[in-house]
Amino acid sequence: MIALAVLFLVQCEPTLNERTPDSGQADFSSYLAVGNSLTAGYADNALHRDGQQNSFPNILAGQMMQAGGGEFFQPLVNPGVGSNAAGQARLVLNVTIGPDGTPALAPGPAAESGQDIFSRQVEGPFNNMGIPGARSFHLVVPGYGNLNPFFGRMMSDPQATVLGDAMMVQPSFFTLWIGNNDVLGYATSGGTGQGFAEMGDPEAVAGNDITPMNVFSGSIDAIAGTLAGSGAQGAVINIPDVTSIPFFTTVPWNGLVLTPEQAQQLRAGYAAQGVPEPLIPDFQPGQNGFIIADPDSPIGLRMAQQGELILLSVPQDSLRQAGWGSITPIPNQFTLRASQINEVQQATDAFNAKLQEAANAFDLAFVDVNSVLERARTGLVFDGVQLSTVFVQGGVFSLDGVHLTPRGSAVVANEMVEAINAKYGSTLSPVNVSAYQGVQFP
Repeated sequence: MIALAVLFLVQCEPTLNERTPDSGQADFSSYLAVGNSLTAGYADNALHRDGQQNSFPNILAGQMMQAGGGEFFQPLVNPGVGSNAAGQARLVLNVTIGPDGTPALAPGPAAESGQDIFSRQVEGPFNNMGIPGARSFHLVVPGYGNLNPFFGRMMSDPQATVLGDAMMVQPSFFTLWIGNNDVLGYATSGGTGQGFAEMGDPEAVAGNDITPMNVFSGSIDAIAGTLAGSGAQGAVINIPDVTSIPFFTTVPWNGLVLTPEQAQQLRAGYAAQGVPEPLIPDFQPGQNGFIIADPDSPIGLRMAQQGELILLSVPQDSLRQAGWGSITPIPNQFTLRASQINEVQQATDAFNAKLQEAANAFDLAFVDVNSVLERARTGLVFDGVQLSTVFVQGGVFSLDGVHLTPRGSAVVANEMVEAINAKYGSTLSPVNVSAYQGVQFP
């Protein structure tokens, strides 16, 4: 009976049909990743080696190697050395637009930094051409490395373009994830630049402006056309709605919690300052919207409304101890009002429509990362691990609230695997998301 039972169990063992990685109609022999900080592996407000090694392109390249892909070279920084946003903050690059729509850098001071990452030159060509701080049109501007130290440390020539250096690897396959910074600077600065609807057809684009549609469209056509025109296959990735990431969603709009006595005292305080009764914020016991600056208000301030955003960059000690958000309005650079959020979302929708149009025009795979990160707001489960966009605990976004953790990069890489397989008939294997780390604590 024991022998029969063992025989029965052996016969009932499940058979696992493991996927054999195959390139299908794709050629992964020379994979090139073009983009900005999301491609470079920037995380926790710095570019460091751990982030680079866990960047989505490096993860994706590992899966491609199983299907005949070649080596993937990155411009790695020295171990233990990282560059924070101090250098990136200086990248307020004015761009002039010529009569033919061609962008060029306007005269301005070169970026300076004592960080070792910037002074150390590394030699390419590199398969990862993610440049922190880069917008779409920066990739085709000669001499961009003289103003952006992240590209300056790896450029082949003082007048090199990012796209030109990228083509040196002679790509057979590429991913293009660009456009996030074309709207992000406007959002993270509290809408201090020109908005999408305001730009029209300008002659110049300053640091915090949303990129005009004609400039963005022309840049994407030039970049995707050059990459695909070389005979390379590839994938175009859309950009997330930046207002849904932790940098914008962590501080609640209604975080002003008052006792009945505090609510009465605030109303009396505004009355004592001569604010007319109808314009005094309606403070109530319990949760209230923070008081924010608003140039359109008759008194220059008002109570925040549901859906408006308080940025993660707002000084917490000023909220807790200096009366910001109650006695003193939170300054414009730390908030996004409803009209500014609308500007961001209009630009995001238009840019994503252009990116999909480019993918269709050049017969490339299209990866809808925006939808994945939108679903992550309510939670995703990968390999039994619950992930979300909640700051710190969610596991997808790093401590800067903007860039991905290694686990978040793995989620993005798997989405790309799925889109590439569907387009080119390949059988790349997804990675085990739980094998990658989320937020790392000291």
